[in-house]
Amino acid sequence: MEDFTPDTQIHGRPLMRIAFTLTLLSIAPFVFSQSLSTESRKAQKLYEKADKKYKERDFYTAIDYLEEAALEDPTFFEAYIRMGSLYKAIGLEDSVYSKFRSYIESAPDPIASVLERMAFLSFDRGEYLQSQKYLDLFIKKVPERASSYEIDLLQKSLRFAENQLATSSDLIKVEELPLNVNRFKLQYLPSLTIDNASIFYTKRDRVNGDEEIVVSDFRDGEWTPAKSVSNRINSPLNEGACAVSADGKTMIFTSCDGRNSLGSCDLYISKRVGDLWSYPKNLGKPVNTMYWESQPSLSADGKTLYFSSNRRGGFGGRDIWVTKNEEGSWTKPENLGQPINTRQDETTPFIHPNGSSLYFSANGFPGMGGYDLYYSEKLDTAWSSPKNLGYPINTFKDEVSIVITGDGSQAYFAKEEQKNYEILDSKIVTIKLKERLKVKPASYIIGTITDEKTSQPLSADIQVVNLETNEIIYESKSDSLKGNYFMVLPVGLDLAGYVKKRGYIYSDFHFSTESNAAVEPDTINISLQRVEFGQVLVLKNIYFETNSFELSQKSDSELQNAFQLLKENPAISVEIAGHTDNTGAAAFNEELSENRARQVYIQLVNRGIKKERLSFKGYSDSQPIAPNDTPEGRKSNRRIEFRVLRGKR
Repeated sequence: MEDFTPDTQIHGRPLMRIAFTLTLLSIAPFVFSQSLSTESRKAQKLYEKADKKYKERDFYTAIDYLEEAALEDPTFFEAYIRMGSLYKAIGLEDSVYSKFRSYIESAPDPIASVLERMAFLSFDRGEYLQSQKYLDLFIKKVPERASSYEIDLLQKSLRFAENQLATSSDLIKVEELPLNVNRFKLQYLPSLTIDNASIFYTKRDRVNGDEEIVVSDFRDGEWTPAKSVSNRINSPLNEGACAVSADGKTMIFTSCDGRNSLGSCDLYISKRVGDLWSYPKNLGKPVNTMYWESQPSLSADGKTLYFSSNRRGGFGGRDIWVTKNEEGSWTKPENLGQPINTRQDETTPFIHPNGSSLYFSANGFPGMGGYDLYYSEKLDTAWSSPKNLGYPINTFKDEVSIVITGDGSQAYFAKEEQKNYEILDSKIVTIKLKERLKVKPASYIIGTITDEKTSQPLSADIQVVNLETNEIIYESKSDSLKGNYFMVLPVGLDLAGYVKKRGYIYSDFHFSTESNAAVEPDTINISLQRVEFGQVLVLKNIYFETNSFELSQKSDSELQNAFQLLKENPAISVEIAGHTDNTGAAAFNEELSENRARQVYIQLVNRGIKKERLSFKGYSDSQPIAPNDTPEGRKSNRRIEFRVLRGKR
C-alpha cells in the first residue's frame, strides 16, 4: 500500500517487479557505430538529437525526439527500445510496457532481456496469455534460464492464474465497507476485535500524506464515522499497521522515523483502561532492531506477536517472525522459517483467534501477480505449506493484510487501484468466505467481573485451559475500571475456564465445543466471593472414571488452581466434600464419594499443602444441588466441593 522506501509500514514493491529493473543503458545504448534500422533521414536526425539530450541528462526532451522519430518511421525499433529504457529511468512503468511492446512487434529479432522484462510486466498486468508468449520466446533464446528461481516461479504462477480463471465458478462477492469507514483517500491494514464490534485500520488523507490509526465501531447495525484512535498514539509521525488483541485492550502498532526508535520502523505497545489508551512504549530489544519491523499481529490473548521484518537471519527480503511475552518480557524473535518464508517477501501476518490459522501476504509463491494472500495451519510445532486464497480474492494487483472473523465466515482486507505501481486509491472491503476457505472457528464469552457483596468492578485474571494437554491457551485480565472481560474459546477442544483474583475464591467453568461449529457467543457475569468462612466452591473441572475414584489427568488444571488458592491464603483451611447422584446402592455411593474426596486431599498434600489445613468427607447423594431425574441434574450432583472452614481475607 505504500511506495517502495525504507521507512514504510506496508509492503515494498514486489521483488518479481524489481528483480529485473533495467537501469539506464542496460538494454541497448544509443547506436551510431552501425546502421540504424530506419532509412528515414529525419528519423535518424531526431535519434541523434535524442542522444545529445540523453548525454545532458535531459531525459524528457530525449523522449520527445524519440517519439517524433517513431512517428516518422513506425518500424524504427531502436527508438522504441530507447524510449522504454528512458521511461524506466523516470519511473513511468505503463509507458515502459507500451514502448517495449512496440519494440518487440517491430524488431526482427528482439533481444532476450526485453522479452524477459515483458513477460514479467505482462504478468503484473494480469495479461497472462501475453506473458506466456513473451516467456516462451525468452526461454527459446536462453534455454539455460528456464530452471532459474525467478523464471520457474513465473511459469508456476502463470499456470496457477490460468487455472484459477478457468475453474473459479463460485465467485465471491466483494463488498466495500460504507463511507463511514472508507472516508479517506487511502485506508488499509484492518484489525478486528473478536466480537466484530470495532475495526481499527491505517488511513491517509492523500497518497503521500501522514499515516494515522483510526477506529470505527459497529453500533445499531451501522459502522460509526471513523476517528483517530487516540491523540496519545497518533502524532505528526507515521503511525499505522496496528494489531489489536481479541478484547480490544492491547494494541501494537508501527511508527517510523523517530519516536525514540531503534530503526527505520519500530513496534510500539499501548494498553487501554476504560476508554483511555496509554502512552505508547517502544517494545525495545530484542523485538526491535536497527532494521525494519512492522505489520504486527497479536494472538487472541496478546501473548504471542507475529510481525514482518527485514532483519538479519531471515530467508529473504522481509520475513515473518514470532515472539512471545513471558513474565512481562518479549522473547528473542524466531524466524517462522520454511515453508512460510521464502527468498522473497512475506508480510502482513494475521493469526486467527483460533491460534492455529496464519494468513499473510507474499510474492514468493505461485500466485495471481504482485502480492497474493495465503494461509497456513499450525500442525503441532510445524506449519503446513501455504495455500493461495485464490481468485477473486487475489488478482493481478497487490492484495495484503486480510483479517478473518472469529467464526471463520467473513474476511476484511483492502483493495487498491494503481497506476505505474503508485497507489491511487485503497478501500477496505469484506467478503463472505466459501466453505473451502473457512478455518477452524473460535468464539468468546463476555461479561463483567464484580465483587459479590459490593458489586464493584474487579480486575481479575482470566485463563482458558485445554483439558487434554493442561496447556493454558488464553490469558487475559478484566478491565480495572469497568470489570468487563473476554474469554476466547477455540473450537474442537475440551476447555476449562478460570477467573482468579487474590483474596477471592476463584470461579471455574467447563466448555466442551464441537469441531465443526462455532460456539455461540454468550454473556456470563461473574461475582467473585471473598475468601471467608462458610464459602463453598464447586470444583467443576475435577474428573473421575465412571464408578471409580481414580482422578483423570484432565483434573490437573483445577487441582493446580485449588492449590494456588490455598497457597495464597495460608490462614484458611478447607473441607473437601465428595458428592454423588442417587444412582446405585447407598453404601457404594457413600464409599465412592469419600474416596473421591480423599484423592483430591492426597493430590493437594502432595503439592505442598499441610495436612492440618485439609479434611475430607463423603456425603453420598444426601446434598443434591439439582434434580436427579435428568442426566444433566445427575451430572451436576456428582461433584467435589471446597468448603472454607475458617479464615479471613
